[in-house]
Amino acid sequence: MSIPDYSITSLQAAQANALAAVQQQVTSLNDNLKSNYLTAFNNWAQSVLAGRSDNSNPPQPPKAFVVGYFTDPTSGPGGSGAYGTQVIQWAYPAQGADPVCAMPAIPSIPAPPPPLPERDDIKNVPLGDTLPVGFKMTDPATGHVYQKQASPTPFGIAYFYVRIA
Repeated sequence: MSIPDYSITSLQAAQANALAAVQQQVTSLNDNLKSNYLTAFNNWAQSVLAGRSDNSNPPQPPKAFVVGYFTDPTSGPGGSGAYGTQVIQWAYPAQGADPVCAMPAIPSIPAPPPPLPERDDIKNVPLGDTLPVGFKMTDPATGHVYQKQASPTPFGIAYFYVRIA
């Protein structure tokens, strides 16, 4: 088994390897940013379509990563590196100025459903009504006779008046 001699690696080869690795990293970071953003946007859009929020403040796409370069502080004039006054730059993932993707279409707020028609043979029990079930009353405006009834529901007993005549 031979052990490679890393001392013969050139500066240009190391910079090329670093650049290739950073380019792959930038691609991966941008794919993750886009996926997370589209998930967040879809969750927000579903909330708008369900009527739980308005569409005035959609989530904005985040800024994409780009390949940035920094100057090695040990290089250039005054540097203490082995390359004298040569300025050496290394690649790194930096946040860019452009969004990672275009914003999807903003959903419109759906119109509220039409109200359900109220039945004219059933009336709600007025607030403070303590009359017993079975009590009959006559509506003075229409002359209809209503009887108080009760029905069990999963939330308790529901009281209401049903027109019987």
